[in-house]
Amino acid sequence: MNAKLEIVAVEQPEIVEAFKVEGGTKALFDRVSENARSVVFDMGFKKDRESLKSFAYSLARIKTTVDNHGKELVSGIKQQAAVIDADRKFWRDNMELLQDEIRKPLTDFEQAEKDRVARHEGFIASVRMHATLCHEWASNSIKDAISSLENKVLDSSLEEYEEQAKLAKFETLEALRKALADREKFEAEQAELERFRIAEQQRIQQEREAQIAHEAAEKATREAGEKARFEAERVQREKAESEQREARLKAEKEAADLRAQQAAENERKRIEAEQFAKAEAERKAEEARLANVEHRRAINREAFDAIQSLGLGIPEAQIKELIGAISKSQIPHISIKY
Repeated sequence: MNAKLEIVAVEQPEIVEAFKVEGGTKALFDRVSENARSVVFDMGFKKDRESLKSFAYSLARIKTTVDNHGKELVSGIKQQAAVIDADRKFWRDNMELLQDEIRKPLTDFEQAEKDRVARHEGFIASVRMHATLCHEWASNSIKDAISSLENKVLDSSLEEYEEQAKLAKFETLEALRKALADREKFEAEQAELERFRIAEQQRIQQEREAQIAHEAAEKATREAGEKARFEAERVQREKAESEQREARLKAEKEAADLRAQQAAENERKRIEAEQFAKAEAERKAEEARLANVEHRRAINREAFDAIQSLGLGIPEAQIKELIGAISKSQIPHISIKY
């Protein structure tokens, strides 16, 4: 500080004289402001900061002293009230502006100091914030936070907060490392649970597929058995039908033969007298024919039994039809020797 303001420089008579003329406080203000603005303070020194605070307070006291005198004049001199009030307002407004102007270096310093403190404390709070939020992070995010914080350089730029910041860094790293261990354990447990879930899912799927295959095999076996049974029943049924048809044909043939013999006998009796010799011949011829029929039937039966013994799986009816076709020369180059 290179100058000093003398508070006694504004005397009571000067204040009284200032209110006697219009605009009188302006001249007083000009003198006070000129003196005040000539003082320079260095905010780098605590002594100057304290002196500026006292200096600004002195200006406030001068402002109040002059303003109070004006109040007294207003109450005593009604006719000058308007003039005095105007001067009072001018005085108050300008003295407040002067006070702000003169105090501005200290005000700026105080604000800068607040900003500096807030910046350092905000940095420390941002470091500690990781310890609060990390419990919700994945392990990779926690690792990134640890790496980032380990690489932070804490030096004298933090001023008196350097040690506090280093402690916050140390404690936060400890919290992050513990959170990382807890998180990695949790993630490992979750991974194991997921592996177990997948294995269980695969086991259930395999059991289901095995059950489906087993049921399909049982169904195929059952269907094959039913098909075989139906086929056996069909073959048996066709065999029975064939035997019934053969028996019927045989009976019909025997009945026809019997009728033919009866007819022949009746005819023989009717013409016995005149065709005895012819009837005798016909009888012999018929006997020969029947013998031949029996002979052919025996040979056909032997052929039937031989074919059937081959086990070719040919139904009996088809064997008989085959022998009949051969005996009738319906198949070229094949014949039966009777």
